[in-house]
Amino acid sequence: MDVSGEYRLSVSRQTVWNALLDPEILQQCIPGCESFEQLADDHYRATVKTAIGPVKATFKSELRILNATPPESYRLQGEGKAGAVGFGRGAADVTLREEGDETILSYSADFQVGGRLAQIGSRLVVGATRKIADQFFGRLTGVIDEHAERVEPPRSAVRKELAWVAVTVVIVASLVWWLIAR
Repeated sequence: MDVSGEYRLSVSRQTVWNALLDPEILQQCIPGCESFEQLADDHYRATVKTAIGPVKATFKSELRILNATPPESYRLQGEGKAGAVGFGRGAADVTLREEGDETILSYSADFQVGGRLAQIGSRLVVGATRKIADQFFGRLTGVIDEHAERVEPPRSAVRKELAWVAVTVVIVASLVWWLIAR
């Protein structure tokens, strides 16, 4: 499952980078985080309590930072186990780019679940995963910059074209109906 988003912050890229590596800030921003421990510069252990649909679980997680290019990007890879409930594993690519005096934080994550979690249904798991990711990055950017805002992606040309096709079909259908009804 793919989860992505983008936030605009009115602070320097280095400030955002520093926050992305700060264990106290990360613990504060991870939904349901009960403990967060830095084991090395690029290795963390966390205990996270969460609910996905009717399934409640406490995950014991290991997180690692890979492919770090300070202060531009890194890959956060992790795996969490919740006993009989199942497991989750995934990775998030986080990129920081400067636009004038602002920083754009972009993330793209891919997650997999197994065990009972996989039996819940993919729509429910995807929805819960998106919600958790949005909560995390929303909290994180809010802690860094209280005026941070989520950037909505522009509508693609394909969506615009489909919208025009739909409008055209409705107009033609209405016209045909009007001509027949006369």
